[in-house]
This record gives sequence, structure tokens and C-alpha cells, in this order.
Amino acid sequence: MAGTARYSELEGSLHLLRWLAVGGQLLAVWAATAVLGLELELPALLLGICALGLANALLGLWRLRRPGTETALLLGLGVDLAALTWALYFTGGAMNPFSQLYLVPVALTAAVLPASRVIALALASAAAYAFLALEAPGLRFHHLGSAFDLHIAGMAVNFALALLLFCGFGLRLAARLRRQSQALAEARERGLRDEGLHALALQAASTAHEVNTPLATARLLLDEWRASPGSPPPADDLELMARQLDYARDAVRRLVRDSHETARPQTLGETVRDLAGRLALLRPETGLAIHLPPALAARRACFPPGLKAALGHLLDNAADAGRRSGRTDVELTLGDAGTALTIEIRDHGPGFAAEGSQPPPSGPPQGLGLGLQLANATLETLGGRLEHRPAEGGGLCTRVCLPWSAIVAGDPP
Repeated sequence: MAGTARYSELEGSLHLLRWLAVGGQLLAVWAATAVLGLELELPALLLGICALGLANALLGLWRLRRPGTETALLLGLGVDLAALTWALYFTGGAMNPFSQLYLVPVALTAAVLPASRVIALALASAAAYAFLALEAPGLRFHHLGSAFDLHIAGMAVNFALALLLFCGFGLRLAARLRRQSQALAEARERGLRDEGLHALALQAASTAHEVNTPLATARLLLDEWRASPGSPPPADDLELMARQLDYARDAVRRLVRDSHETARPQTLGETVRDLAGRLALLRPETGLAIHLPPALAARRACFPPGLKAALGHLLDNAADAGRRSGRTDVELTLGDAGTALTIEIRDHGPGFAAEGSQPPPSGPPQGLGLGLQLANATLETLGGRLEHRPAEGGGLCTRVCLPWSAIVAGDPP
């Protein structure tokens, strides 16, 4: 689309210049014969001017039907080259100061056409100039002084014409480049804004998914207390409800904080401890076995907002899947794959039959069913990927592959 727009704009400019060339040549022929008294081949010159006008009219009709095509642009440039060569052949050839106009098409198309087309146009112009220098007849003058004076005057007119053309098209090109730069800047701003909104939407959905679990737990406790209105709530239940509600409140606060602040770097050991603490609060019956090499635990990383929550959702799914099979243990293994951090979560649930197939839903009955979708979306945003495969001895192994460049500032470690 951008190339078509450039071609269409250049076609329009050249179309206007051809009409100006038709009028300018008619005026020049009249001045040369009536004012300067030069002996010119009027029939041949008028034939070339009429042919140029007819060709430009036909090109204009083509442009109305199919604007912005490279074929029409190249055909028009061929017409310009032929018309200029024809006119110069009968007006002194290479000695005509207006022979420098061969440079104009090359200069005007250098920023629009591919390099191969521009080079071909330059070679064609050079061939036409060489033909004029070798074959074109000279003008007939009454004495040498008038020839030299006419050449100087023609050079002055040619210089002024070149200034107007290059200045006009240069300013037009500069204005177009400014508009394109502004459009690119606006597109970048829109992209950054949309990316921020997308990240915030993922984070908000993740927070809603997180808050659902403590609220469901609190609801169950309330139902139990209502079933026995005569006895006071046990202290352990009250403590559990307080912790669950505190977690829900903190999740909402984290959403507000992360929307205004960037994540702070911490070691992977600290990140794993945060994930383990979250799982212990939301799934207290689950035992988490952590496999983290000491060298990797000391590595510092900056997890973007939502990534911790995505990993937490995967741990929740693993815990719920194991609980359905009567197993409450989950394994968390971190590794370094060179350019990426690998995180494997193994559960002892029912699993699924084939590697690469979609795992069964593993959330509790009151869950929202968004955990896996949110984890997938978050990892895709960061350039990571999520894989599932059957684990040895039963259960499911969920593998996260996350590029170091997405969580470490600067060069990957």
C-alpha cells in the first residue's frame, strides 16, 4: 500500500509536468522561430509535441482506472525520455543546454522506484545523450556570437527550471517524509498503548481468577457456620477466612500497584518462595517439592506483571489435578536451557493420553476455568511457550519455556 501511494503521487506529478512540457515546448518553438529567427524543423517538432500530449492523455485515462502501478509509471518515463530525445534531436542535440533535463527523471524517481529501475533509467538517459552527441544535427546560426549567447541564455533558463523542479519536489518529498514519520510515531504510540492495555487486561483477568479461590473458600466457611447457628465458628476457620480475605485484598492492591509501577528484580529463589507461599495459602493441603540448583537460585530476574500469577495458576491446576487422584504432592523444577529459563510442573493427576494434546480441565468445580488460558496468553506475550506431556508413572508434566531476554534486563545471561 505504501509503494502504491508513492507511485500514484509520482504519477500525478509527472502527469502535470508533461502538460507543462507541452505548453513550454510550444512557447519555446514560437520564441525560437518568431523572436530569435532560428531555422527549426517545425513539422517534426510539432509532431513530437502532439504525440507527447496524446500519450499523456492516454496515461491519464490509465491512471484513473488503475492508479499507482509501476508499469504505468515506467511507461510514462519511457514516453518522457522519447519525447525529450525527439525534441532535442531537432534543436541542436547535446549542444542544447536543455539536454541536462535527462537528469530530472532519474532524480525524481530515485526515492520511489527500486534501484534496478533507477539504474536502467539512468543508462537509457545516458544512451539517449550519447545518441544526440553523435547523430543529432546542429542548429544553423548567422554568426558564432549569437550561438554562444543563445547557449548561455538557454543554460540560465535550464538552471532556473532545474531549481524550480528540484526545490518543488524536494520540499514535497520532505513534507511526505515528515508525514510518514509522524504516522509511524503515532502508530508506535498506539502500539505501546494497546500493548499496555492488553497486559493490564490479562493482569485484571488473572487477578479475578486468583480472587475467586479465597472467595470460594470464604463462602464454604460461611455455609458451614450457617448450618450450625448455635455454635460459634472455630478459631482455625476464622483464621483461615482472614488469611483468604487478606490474600484477595492484596491481589487487588497488587493489580493497582503493578499498573503504575514496573516489577522489581529479585532472585529466582525468592520468586520460587513467593510461588510456594501462594500455593500453601490457597491449597494448604498440597505439598510442593522444589528442585532448584543453587547457581540458578541466585540469578536475578524481573518477572513482568502477571507472569507470577500465570505460574501460580499452573501450580493451582497441578494441585487440583492431583487431589482428584488422591495425591497432594506437586513437583516444581527450574532449569537453564541457555537462552531460556525452563520451569516444569509435575502433578500426579489423571493426566491425558497423548503428548501435545490438550490437557483436561483441572480446576475445582467452583473455578472459572481461566487459569490455563491466562497462562498461555501471558507466556505468548513474553515470547514463551507452554507444553504438556504425560509424566512417567502417571500424571501430567507442564513445561514453561521463557526467554531470558523477557525477564532479564540487558543481554541474556
